[in-house]
Amino acid sequence: MRINKLFPIICAIICLGIPFSQAVQLSDKDSGQIARVVGFLLSQTHFKRAALDDEISKQFLRKYMESLDYSRMVFLKSDFDEFSKKYGTLLDNLTKRGNVSPAFEIHKRYITRLKTSHSWLEEIINKEFNFSLDETFTPDRTKSNWPKDEEDAKNLWGKRVKYEVLGNRLSKRRSVEALKAKTDGNEEIKKTDGTPVKLYNIKEEKEKILRRYERFLRVRTDMDSGDVLQYYLTALSNGYDPHSDYFSPREAENFEINNIKLSLTGIGARLQWDDGYTKLIELVPGGPAIKSKKLKPGDRITAVAQGDKGEPVDVFEMELDKVVDKIRGEKGTIVRLTIIPADAADDSETKEVSLIRDKIKLTDSLAKGQVVDYPDMSRLGVIDLPQFYENCARDVSIILDRFKKEKVNGIVLDLRRNGGGLLPEAVKLAGLFIEEGPMVQVIDSRQRKQILKDNDAKIGYNGPMIVLVGKLSASASEIVAAALQDYGRAVVVGSQSTHGKGTVQTVMPLTNWVRIKDPGKLKLTISKFYRIAGGTTQKQGVKPDLILPNPYDYMDIGEAKLPNSLAADHTDPLNYRRLNLVKDYVETLSSKSTDRIKKDQDFSYILEDIETLKKRLKDKSLSLNEFKRLKEKDEDKAKRDNRKKERKTRGSTEETIYDVTIKMIQKNIALGEDLEEEEKPIRLKEENDEEEENDEEEEGPKLDPHLRETLHILQDYIQLLDSDKQIARKLNG
Repeated sequence: MRINKLFPIICAIICLGIPFSQAVQLSDKDSGQIARVVGFLLSQTHFKRAALDDEISKQFLRKYMESLDYSRMVFLKSDFDEFSKKYGTLLDNLTKRGNVSPAFEIHKRYITRLKTSHSWLEEIINKEFNFSLDETFTPDRTKSNWPKDEEDAKNLWGKRVKYEVLGNRLSKRRSVEALKAKTDGNEEIKKTDGTPVKLYNIKEEKEKILRRYERFLRVRTDMDSGDVLQYYLTALSNGYDPHSDYFSPREAENFEINNIKLSLTGIGARLQWDDGYTKLIELVPGGPAIKSKKLKPGDRITAVAQGDKGEPVDVFEMELDKVVDKIRGEKGTIVRLTIIPADAADDSETKEVSLIRDKIKLTDSLAKGQVVDYPDMSRLGVIDLPQFYENCARDVSIILDRFKKEKVNGIVLDLRRNGGGLLPEAVKLAGLFIEEGPMVQVIDSRQRKQILKDNDAKIGYNGPMIVLVGKLSASASEIVAAALQDYGRAVVVGSQSTHGKGTVQTVMPLTNWVRIKDPGKLKLTISKFYRIAGGTTQKQGVKPDLILPNPYDYMDIGEAKLPNSLAADHTDPLNYRRLNLVKDYVETLSSKSTDRIKKDQDFSYILEDIETLKKRLKDKSLSLNEFKRLKEKDEDKAKRDNRKKERKTRGSTEETIYDVTIKMIQKNIALGEDLEEEEKPIRLKEENDEEEENDEEEEGPKLDPHLRETLHILQDYIQLLDSDKQIARKLNG
């Protein structure tokens, strides 16, 4: 089985939330035809095969109103109650009849309420705020109720604007001492030549916020019928599962064309519009974003600047396609992103990241290897596979052959950042570590089962092995980890569970069903993955044999966190030959790992961060008291500085690391290099192309805490296996 080529390639780059570059006006008749077909296809071809009924209708209505008013500050509770009574169990019937009038009626009410809200803003934003009061505001209102009346809504907007003004003040890195010295809201520093430079001007910041909301009102007011239908039918699709969406004609065009250009000359990131922010969902292997080591999934972009000296442009509440246009640019040019880190204490904690736009090369996305040498311990190998691309199993096999020449005694297959890719390649890759057998079951909406097998008896590597996974390991990478775990072939180590995406989507052009020029496309879930042992990776992911502490486990990441995600169920297990190389050793390996983690300073920091994160998630409200917030910022900064100082005092690491790439190996093969008699591997180096610049020297150890501990677990595993082999030889001798 091969997943639709277009979808995984594009989705690895960027998913749009509210795009659009040209007006698309659809007549009521055309909109109705499209809606009727989308409803029919969802009910007949979606994996759930659920009828478009009253239950879907209720979810449809709520999702549509939430998608328009994601912060739940525009509609009033009376609006939701009114539309629920009027349309709550009627949208299904209207959709079947091709009637989309509720979409435009509800949107019209939204615009009316938004204009009312906007009429309060100038009064709110121009008043003098008192930041010494003990007030709080919860920015994330996705699970809150809509305001009960206009007075309640106005109070919410007042706190929202105050929160943003305070956030801008705090983002200028003011300290408690600076606050005590100056309380007028403006702050200056003096350059080395004595020239005063204004760091913060409250009037300018307020005007900037007001312009942002004016832009937001203009964008929402200018929505055409194609835009409205996009929101409406995506809300219907999301009623079936979170991965099903409707693409309007303009959305489909951006999805297929503009996003690919971004991947070719940009920063290499999958972006999503989220509650007014442009959010990084995934970093493309080999792109400037992932190479910088300064960005990660969950980071939110608040401003974009061009070149070394360009003025940052505020992109909060800006349409996603316009943000993409600002990020995209010529190869070799600089773009500066102001971001709120995913693990930031609050939205005022920002930092600027400078990136050089580049074309993402295929070689940057290839599997890579490392040979890790320890004094007086086994030599180990690490394979980092960023995605399942065409022929990736062949490339991993090439690295394994090199590892044999290097006399590697055990390997780690690192899939922590692997979000999936081509399913057949995942099957082939898992097959490198067993003789032959089934790898995954795929069941479609009609309950037809397809079993994907490895039919090649050749084994690429039969030694001790660990699969390292994380919360970002999804889809095909989960299939590999699950198969090797079910066979008892490899120890699985990592987060509490992987991402949990066990579904397959396809993109269907609607031209075969709707006779208009361009009716758009429907992305819908058509199949589901099941493990060979009968369970599924859907929603619950793969649970490792050994769990390492990780803050990602406590963030809102993963399939289980998405509304309407398909349930985790099971099917009949297959017949396969278990190797049973893991079960007897898990308890001992876990005990040894736990003892090390208790003594490891980096894991101490990780556990400390987890506790802080749990407290913040328990109470998502933020103080509007400037002194309290600055004190928290000062404490966080002091903590980070102390950690940096502590790390600098450490001695050199015990391991020596040698990089291995496909290009290096192929070059060595061409030169006829023979390593059989080498005691130690030669550090493999690759000359940069003439137009490439050398990367800056990395700071700190090359192995992150989780990979370092995984290698220690692998050392323990090798020793346990060797011990059992020696006992077996004595018994047989």
